[in-house]
Amino acid sequence: MNIASIRYEPFSEKDYHAVKQLLSHDVEAGEDILRVLAEYPKLFITAYIEDKLVALAQMNEPAPQSYLTVFVAPQFRRQGIGSAVVNYVESELRAGGTQKVRSSFRAGHPSSQAFARKLGYDKYFSSTYMQRTGDPFPLEELPVRPYTDEDYFASQSFYAAAFHEMRVRVGCFPDSVIAEPSEKERSIWKEGAENRFVYVLNGEIVAYSNLPGNEIGSVSVRTDFQGRGIGRKFVMYLCNEIYRRGHANVNLWCVVGNYARNLYDSLGFTEKYTMEFMRKTL
Repeated sequence: MNIASIRYEPFSEKDYHAVKQLLSHDVEAGEDILRVLAEYPKLFITAYIEDKLVALAQMNEPAPQSYLTVFVAPQFRRQGIGSAVVNYVESELRAGGTQKVRSSFRAGHPSSQAFARKLGYDKYFSSTYMQRTGDPFPLEELPVRPYTDEDYFASQSFYAAAFHEMRVRVGCFPDSVIAEPSEKERSIWKEGAENRFVYVLNGEIVAYSNLPGNEIGSVSVRTDFQGRGIGRKFVMYLCNEIYRRGHANVNLWCVVGNYARNLYDSLGFTEKYTMEFMRKTL
């Protein structure tokens, strides 16, 4: 196999059948990748040798810390193709200014971990994918409303602080800092405002979250309002909103070691699987 002949192309609709066939060789990894592909097709790169699709890569936009993952067809593994694709993606990210890159795979796959370590990746953290299937919660009316652009600075300030505090408590994020507000992030939040919600008490925003599809993301409660049951009520509200939108299941991610896991367990969420994240300095 001539690795030098690999041709890299942005994913397009013409590749979908071949990609789906490629991912069918690994149901678990294929499920994870197809879920992201459906939402963010522009993040993916195909790797061809002649007319044969040999690998697929997810490459997030270059940023100080970015993300990549690579899937190689089983019949083309152990031939240097995976390493070549990772090197290609890393070089693209490095050129765009990325300093650290992370990757992930489901726990219980020692070969994936060995491959990542061989390429210079170290263990970063673990996160569990959880799901709730059931009836909506009986819930009184809550002071929750859709997010607006004017809510950005108030929401971002405690959202950034809450996640920094969680990362410090977990202990797997030695370089965690409180993220600063940015016009780029504000624009992204505004663009998806219909999927973002704020919890308001006495005219003040005290909790924030967003709903990518049928997933609850970024639930954060202002520090001085934690311990009052607001997070619990807010998650119940968000579950009901997802059910209202026609979904049968509600999904979310919980970093291993985050005490919010107790809340999710008590609300009927069950663990589906755990992802291991690894990271490398470019």
